Amino acid sequence: MSSNNNFRKYSLGLLAGLLALLCLPQINILGPVGLRGIADAGFFNNDLEVFEEVIDLVSEKYVYPPNHKKLFSAAIEGMIKNIDSDHVTLSKNPRINTVRYKNRNTRYRLTYDKKHDWDELQKVYYFLHDQSDKAITKESLENSAIEGIMGSLDTYSQYMNEDSFKKSMRDTEGKYGGLGMVITMKDKRLYVVKTMRDSPAERAGILADDSFVSVNGKEIVEMHIEELANLLRGYPDTKVTLSLERPSEKRKRTYTLTREIILISTVEYKTLDNQIGYLKINSFSKQTEKQLKEGLDQAKEDGVKGFVLDLRENPGGLLTQSVKVASHFLFKGRMVVYTQGRARNDYHEYRGLYRDSLYQVPVAILINQYSASASEIVAGALRDSGKALIIGENSYGKGSVQTIFRLSGGSGLRLTTSKYYTPSGIDITEHGIVPEIHIINDDAGEEVPKPDKNDSSQSSLNLKASNLNKFFEKQGISLTADHDSSIELALRILKNTTVASKKRSMEKAREIAANINY
Repeated sequence: MSSNNNFRKYSLGLLAGLLALLCLPQINILGPVGLRGIADAGFFNNDLEVFEEVIDLVSEKYVYPPNHKKLFSAAIEGMIKNIDSDHVTLSKNPRINTVRYKNRNTRYRLTYDKKHDWDELQKVYYFLHDQSDKAITKESLENSAIEGIMGSLDTYSQYMNEDSFKKSMRDTEGKYGGLGMVITMKDKRLYVVKTMRDSPAERAGILADDSFVSVNGKEIVEMHIEELANLLRGYPDTKVTLSLERPSEKRKRTYTLTREIILISTVEYKTLDNQIGYLKINSFSKQTEKQLKEGLDQAKEDGVKGFVLDLRENPGGLLTQSVKVASHFLFKGRMVVYTQGRARNDYHEYRGLYRDSLYQVPVAILINQYSASASEIVAGALRDSGKALIIGENSYGKGSVQTIFRLSGGSGLRLTTSKYYTPSGIDITEHGIVPEIHIINDDAGEEVPKPDKNDSSQSSLNLKASNLNKFFEKQGISLTADHDSSIELALRILKNTTVASKKRSMEKAREIAANINY
C-alpha cells in the first residue's frame, strides 16, 4: 500500500467515515449500526458497574476474540495516564508492574485470565482513589479505564457518555439542531467541505475550504472530527461562536450563529441531457430511501433510460438503508451484502427486496477515496451484479459493522461486532471498492499506476483528470462543481445505452478514451 494510501487511511480513520456531515451523526457515517438492550452488571454497589458492562460486551461481542491481558493493561494505563499529577508513575516489568502514588505503591500482575485481571484492576482502582484522599474521583478513574479499553480496539469502537449517546440516537432520525455544513479532515486539520442551502452557515458566508480555528473559545488542535461535530451541534435556538481561517485571505473570521433544525437532504436528483438521471446520495440516514423514491418517481416522469449514481464524499450510514437503495437497482433476491461476526454462525445475508426494481436499467457509479461504509455496500453490490460500471478512485475501505449498546446510566457503546463483504466475497476493509475506470487526480500530484503485468485481462482503464477536463472543454462543455468531468464521462458512457451491461459500458468508455490526446 502506498504512503498516500496509508496517510489517507490514517486521516480518514479519525472520522468516525470519514468525512462528517455536521447534520449527520457519526453513528451513521461510521457505518451500519443496530441497537441492543442494557447489559446487566453483577455488582452490589455502583463501583465500576459501567466498566464491567463494557468489558463483558467487548469479551462477548467484539469482532475479534478478546485478549484480556491487553484489555486490562490498556484500562489500567488509561487510569494512570489521565490522572493530572506528577505524583503517579508506572513501572512496567515482564513479571510484575508497580504503580507509585507519592510515597506509596501497589503491584499488579496481569495474565490472560479475565477474573484474575479484573481483581488486579480493582486493586489499582481503589489504590489510586484512596491514596489521593478521594481527590481522584471514582467516576474519572472508571471513564479513563473505559477509554483505555476502547483505544486498544479499533477506530470505530467508541464509548459515549449520556449526552453523546442521546445525540447519536437523535441524529439517526435524519434531523438535528446545527449549522448546516459538511466538514472533513485533511492534513490533520478540520475544514468545511460545503454549506447546505439556506442554512445558518451559508447565510453567514462560510465557504468551502475554510478551516476551523476555535469553537466557543476552544482551540481546534488535534481534535477528533466527532468532537468538533459535537461542539457545533446542539439544541435549536442556541448560539455557537466559531472562528475559521480563509486560505485565500490568510485571516481569521469569527461568527456567532444560531442553531436551527436541519432537515437532511441526503438525495439530490436532476436529469442530464434528457436521457440520464443523476442521483447524488450524500449519506445513508433514515430519510434516504424515501428521498430516493422521490427522485426515481421524477425520473420515471422524465423518461430517463439510465442513472449516474454519485456516491463521492459519502461517508456511509445505516446498513438497512444501503440494502434498500441497492435493492432498487437489483433483481429481487439477489445478494446485496453479507456480514460475518466472530462466531461461525454469526452470518447474515441481505438480499434485494423489490420485485418492481430497475435491474434492467444501466447504471454508472461514481466513488472516491471518501466513499465509505454503506456507500461501498451499494457500489460493491451493483458492481458484482455485472450491471454497474464503477468510475473514480479506490473507495475508503470501511468494511466493519458497529452495533450500539445501551449501558447503565444512559451511556452507550459503539462496538465493532462484524465485518461485511460484497456478494463476490471481497473484504471491503482490505481492498475497498476498486473502480473499473480510475480517474487519476494528477493536478493533486497523483501518478498513473503502472500496469499490472499479471493482469492479462486489462479490464481497468486509467484516465487523467486534467486530460478529461481539457477534452470536454475543447468540445464546448462547461464544467462546474455540479457537473464535473467524471459526471460528463458517465453521461457519455450511458447515453444511447439501453442494456444494463458492464461489458458494453466499458466498450463505450474505451471509445471515448481513444479520442483523448494523452
